[in-house]
Amino acid sequence: MEEYLQPESFTSPPSESGVDLVAAAAAIGVTLHEAEVRKMHQLVELLQEWNGQVSLTSIRDRQGIELKHIVDSLAPSAHVWRATDGQRPRTLLDVGSGAGFPALPLAIAHPEIHVTAIDSSRKKTEFISLAAAQLGLDVRVVKGRAETEGQRPVLRERFDLVLARAVAYLPALAEVCLPFARVGGYFIAMKSEELEEEISDGLAAVETLGGRLREPIPYEIPGVPGTRWLLVVEKVASTPAEYPREPGVPKRQPIVAQEPPRRRRRGG
Repeated sequence: MEEYLQPESFTSPPSESGVDLVAAAAAIGVTLHEAEVRKMHQLVELLQEWNGQVSLTSIRDRQGIELKHIVDSLAPSAHVWRATDGQRPRTLLDVGSGAGFPALPLAIAHPEIHVTAIDSSRKKTEFISLAAAQLGLDVRVVKGRAETEGQRPVLRERFDLVLARAVAYLPALAEVCLPFARVGGYFIAMKSEELEEEISDGLAAVETLGGRLREPIPYEIPGVPGTRWLLVVEKVASTPAEYPREPGVPKRQPIVAQEPPRRRRRGG
């Protein structure tokens, strides 16, 4: 069995910030070994090659891809899956995967997980498929809208862990993601902004859809300013059959808390 390596024993090429991929991953609680790091570097090269022809991501430099895409993608598995109480998912779904983040880095770091990525963009799903094939990863790719795919029995309530990285505001995001999570599983929204208002606005949707919001988990990536957050939702009950609604509806008409009915006054 290949040994896990410490940051000083295997490093990426030097970066402008002085932080390499292995050290940055270790700083957030993820230990990588040599074979994984090599595949991460291959992924960076593939993304840069494709970005030269079609626009997949606005982050194009190697350092930015390594820190802001790859290391950030690994955050849900930090400290031996702290976000899911140490439960290692067997099945994982990445909703709105874009160019394959977090799906591809997590598939590299955890080859035992069956990873599925959903995105509505053809060029992005084609890249994920090609990258997965070239890197020898167990990644299934679905091109489609999450609202539609969430009503398909083959995908609905089938996943131990559902992830979404900077996709949408929590009320709409919960509606398109929670239907995929099995009861007893988790949904994690990966965020980089202040959360207090978003949590307040999204609480009714989370509870309506069968979720229970846990304490948000903060983390920082070396060389990248600001605090990032894992918004963790435990799936405690089945999602009502009417959700998710038609594409676009969750954003236009988010689930909100119902005001309690007013009591009638007695007498005149």
